[in-house]
Amino acid sequence: MTNPTSTSLNAERALDILLILGEVGPEGLSLMEVSQKVGSGKSSVHRSLAALQKKGFVEAAERYGHYRLGPAIPMLARRQERLEPQIELLRPGITEFSRRTGFGVYVMVEAGVDAVCAEMVSRILRQHFSMGIGARVPMGVAAGSLALLSILPEESAARIINANAERYISHPSLLHIDAQIVSQEVAAARQRGYAVNNGFYLPGSGGLGLPVRPRATYDSPVALSFNAPLELMTECWMDKTIAELRESIAPEA
Repeated sequence: MTNPTSTSLNAERALDILLILGEVGPEGLSLMEVSQKVGSGKSSVHRSLAALQKKGFVEAAERYGHYRLGPAIPMLARRQERLEPQIELLRPGITEFSRRTGFGVYVMVEAGVDAVCAEMVSRILRQHFSMGIGARVPMGVAAGSLALLSILPEESAARIINANAERYISHPSLLHIDAQIVSQEVAAARQRGYAVNNGFYLPGSGGLGLPVRPRATYDSPVALSFNAPLELMTECWMDKTIAELRESIAPEA
């Protein structure tokens, strides 16, 4: 009989491999590089890669011995269009907000213990340097995922924060961040109505995150976030700018 623990570890390793390959381009990664990033031996990683390759989730890259994401990934993504109606409703408003302010806006959604960028709108391409569609961060990192946590039930948010506790400490940041700080920031976002990143991750840059609650039964909670220079981020400016974002996407907010 298969050991359930072993099966769970194999599944988690395969998922980690997909996430790692999703962070690199078509050149892919070698078996050694994937093994190092996953933290598992080459033989077990090779077995996972072979299983993923068999189903089309991974394929051989042009460079010998390298692997990249396979065609099954985008095909699955195109079949799952659950978020598209919500994004279509929000897109005109966030496009107008971006036009007015010059800020690039990210649409963030919950994906387990992570937050994933489902859409981004900006009139200046260089503002996309910190995130792209499909990029993910641990829930609790940056304003968008803090905003998502702020509208979850408190027990659910606490569970996610606890699960990500070690990841907060290892995540690249300019200032110290841990589970207690994230919990405090989520509590502040609940009270304020939006989340604030006070320069934890990018030099001279903070961010704001506005949660958008589900309006229909099958809608997902999303958050709209954007980076802003720290020198702008007074309480008055933040309240005014979030009000402008709310106005732009009304009545969806």
